[in-house]
Amino acid sequence: MKVTAPRQPSKRKRPSPRAEERATDLERRRELGQFFTPQPVAEFMWDVLETLHGGAFPSHASLIDPACGDGVFLRVARERGRLDPAGLFGTDIDPALEPGWHADPVLRSAQLHQVNGLLDAPGFGIQERSFDVVAGNPPFSGKGLRELLRLLEEDREANRDEERDLFGLPVPGQSRGHTGQPLSRSERADLDKLARRLCEYACWRMNAAPDDDTATAAPPDNDTPDLLAGLALNDRPRPTVSDCERSAHLIRQWPAGRLLDVSRPEIREVIGRLASTAVEVFFTERFLRLAKPGGLIAVIVPESIAASERLSPLRRWLTGRMDLLMVVGLPQRVFTGVGANARTTILFARRRLQERPEGWWLQPQETLPDAGRSVRLTAPQIEAPNWSLQAYLDGVLQSVRAKQASARPTAK
Repeated sequence: MKVTAPRQPSKRKRPSPRAEERATDLERRRELGQFFTPQPVAEFMWDVLETLHGGAFPSHASLIDPACGDGVFLRVARERGRLDPAGLFGTDIDPALEPGWHADPVLRSAQLHQVNGLLDAPGFGIQERSFDVVAGNPPFSGKGLRELLRLLEEDREANRDEERDLFGLPVPGQSRGHTGQPLSRSERADLDKLARRLCEYACWRMNAAPDDDTATAAPPDNDTPDLLAGLALNDRPRPTVSDCERSAHLIRQWPAGRLLDVSRPEIREVIGRLASTAVEVFFTERFLRLAKPGGLIAVIVPESIAASERLSPLRRWLTGRMDLLMVVGLPQRVFTGVGANARTTILFARRRLQERPEGWWLQPQETLPDAGRSVRLTAPQIEAPNWSLQAYLDGVLQSVRAKQASARPTAK
């Protein structure tokens, strides 16, 4: 009789602690919508900014990246542009980044702070209309601003009464438990501050009504669905822009020493709309707000910011306050290594010295003062033989430099 040895259980190789740590870090970054920019892209953006500026920036020029991540744009501005570290500012909400900032010999001399990049921090010198250059790659996707909804849940739990019968006794099975951890006093104050600040932005109030034939159509895979849709908190008609303006005014006038009364329907409506507006939409407006009049802006955004019909009111508002100079499409695979598969675009713009008058877009285009100004648009042809990201960026940069050189007046 043939005797066989018992089969040994297969030993599956466990992932190394380092691999598990990387996977956990990637998941955390995805949740934050944090996708770091490759060095060649950051260097390209800096070179274009210098070209649009007409040459190297003075060493004392100020630059901020309000969602600086690992600090690649600040590093490039220091090493490539020779800017003084005292004028380099970066903010990010992620505390896990601070050790890397302190360990970096370039960044440790810059002005980096772990704060929310959508909020001013005057104590650190960070406020609107203060910077010569605003450049970076703000978060997109991720959890965004959904934390604001905890304000509404907190109020709902605090004011929820058990359903009672005619004799005042609880109806069995009607009581519902709390769905999450209650807010601490400091968390409640921080979210209140965030809601007040965000209601001063314009982007969340803009909501183009979709056409009947597009309202029910499924969005394409590469499009961001309804970035500005308000959260349906009740059965009342969808608020108009005027309704939003009135509610925002109410919040702006709310006493500073009192927390917002989130039981009021108009305040709940505003908080719901703030939370359901994509974080990249807020950051696009934030880049503009941080720039000085005449300051340059370079921002990586999802393609929908530049092309989605639903976001056309946002683009119209932005172009009333900045001159769009270039739109450079990036290949979809630029951020796949860090878990993002979105199509992205680089917007280059200059903040206007004076805002366009309300209704400027209704005027005949040929009557506008800068009707003849062109905007350069590029898109990668990745099917071309021997295509590479670096060659594509180099080609765009060379053409921009050639155009700038031809536009300079010739010496007589």
